Amino acid sequence: MKKLMAIFLGALVGSALRYLLTPVGASHHLLTVMAINIGGCLLLPLVTGALPLLVPVAPHVVTGLSVGLVGSFTTFSTFALDAARLLQAHAYWTALGYVGGSLLLGWLAATGSLTLTHRWVKGARFR
Repeated sequence: MKKLMAIFLGALVGSALRYLLTPVGASHHLLTVMAINIGGCLLLPLVTGALPLLVPVAPHVVTGLSVGLVGSFTTFSTFALDAARLLQAHAYWTALGYVGGSLLLGWLAATGSLTLTHRWVKGARFR
């Protein structure tokens, strides 16, 4: 029950943040969605890797932050729908840049975050 409640509370915060950051019809919608997803790629390894090793935190809190907050903050379905709409509109180069940029930058963010996590944890163990 603790995990479910933690997920609920995390999702409440994550979805509210996403809503506040993505105004409907904004001209920079694609960049906002990309930034949110890349931010999630950066944040998730920190929450699941570094946080539990550096700070005493209960497993249900980690689940609430990862599944609830980060999971509801990121927007894979919006990303996929936007990419499909770009293809329907024959905006092939924009679609390619959006999908390719999201995947590449998301991968780089997650990889960088994992590297930082390992360094922080390794450094904390030797203090």
